[in-house]
Amino acid sequence: MSQPNNHILIVDDEPQVRDLTRRALTAHGFQCDVVSDGEEAVQLVSKTSYDAVLTDLRMPRKHGHSLCIDLMQLPKPPCVMVLTALTDPRLVRDLMMRGVKDVVQKPVNYDVLAMKLQAVIEQGRQQQMKSVVGPPKKANLKKFNLLQQVEASLVELTELGGDRLDSVFEVHHELPDPPRAIREFIRRMAESEVMENDKADGSAMPSHPGRNSDRVTCFTTAVAVPVDRLWKRIGDPFKLALRDLSEGGVRLLHTRATNAEYLALCWNATQVGGKQIRVVCTIRKCKPCGPFYDINGQFVMAD
Repeated sequence: MSQPNNHILIVDDEPQVRDLTRRALTAHGFQCDVVSDGEEAVQLVSKTSYDAVLTDLRMPRKHGHSLCIDLMQLPKPPCVMVLTALTDPRLVRDLMMRGVKDVVQKPVNYDVLAMKLQAVIEQGRQQQMKSVVGPPKKANLKKFNLLQQVEASLVELTELGGDRLDSVFEVHHELPDPPRAIREFIRRMAESEVMENDKADGSAMPSHPGRNSDRVTCFTTAVAVPVDRLWKRIGDPFKLALRDLSEGGVRLLHTRATNAEYLALCWNATQVGGKQIRVVCTIRKCKPCGPFYDINGQFVMAD
């Protein structure tokens, strides 16, 4: 459930979509205002402070893309998410580079949307609070810096691949998100690992230096596509959850096992603003982990 002071603006020219989105997100605790086009949105945002703006793209009077640009130029821009039926990967990349937090494909799973919306709002508030509350605790700062470092490295790997994966990630239908339970499962595992490390640090027994030093938990989802060693698509796309990352590989959680030798992965960077990560990994291990499957992959370059 959202905090009651999360104030959002919904921008869509279709009355049924506006009303459905408003009712669904209100049920999750958000305070919702609605407008029918980009010009109305600009006028309202100039008078009212919003935590987030959800906007369609194809609208009369002012296109959603133009609205996103205007919002990002504000001194204190709200978090912006796009809801659209368009699937052009070039458009998605452009929006993310301009500061849009996420692009959600219609039809929308409103339970998942509410979770994503809450996450981006909390992230925005944390960034705003940094200058007020001072530097974060050393452990949190180390984790943040490591995730930022890992994602920056993977962005470089993405750029080396150029546009080779564009056709791989052309998805023309909405992919179901992983179940909510996966995120909670990942959180519990991360907390368990922290407790184990704390016990090891306080004991006389030798610990395992480096075992977790290069990995960092990353709460997000990725689109996965089976490919061959030449990065050619050989299977249907699906979504799974990232468990943690390193510069050399990734651990994933999914509701079912995979027999793919290689997976192409695509997700929006969480700490490197406006960047999308597109990499290929070779699957080293796939084994049951509680009610899910733990998939270990090592990042590779194309042959």
